[in-house]
Amino acid sequence: QKDEEISELQSNSEAKVTALSGEVSALKSTVSEKDEQIAQKDEQIAQKDEEITQKDEQKDEQIAQKDEEIAQKDEEISELQSNSEAKVTALSGEVSALKSTVSEKDEQIAQKDEQIAQKDEEIISELQSNSEAKVTALSGEVSALKSTVSEK
Repeated sequence: QKDEEISELQSNSEAKVTALSGEVSALKSTVSEKDEQIAQKDEQIAQKDEEITQKDEQKDEQIAQKDEEIAQKDEEISELQSNSEAKVTALSGEVSALKSTVSEKDEQIAQKDEQIAQKDEEIISELQSNSEAKVTALSGEVSALKSTVSEK
């Protein structure tokens, strides 16, 4: 009878260990999936950084072009000043509008940076939450198994 009890305890323990091993494997798989998601998000961030860099370069080109345009306009203003104050005013307004456009582009880039940072925080928070919940559940099962084995 004791041998039967021992055999039954071993069988139950082995089944629980097998179940826990399965859970551990599933958790490892989940962690691997999350690592893959993080890698994908890092890739997306790198792409966003590249896009921002390209936009910065485009903006720099535009600024250089606008600077050239402004220089040309300044020359025109000098020529036109003696003939027409109205043209001078219009050109000054155009310069202001161009400067305003550059400022708006800077603000858009800053907003995109904030959005990327927020997405990163959301991903990290979700991953931490999921991992902590799984670890807590697994720890509880291990404790229960140890308790059961101790009682037997």
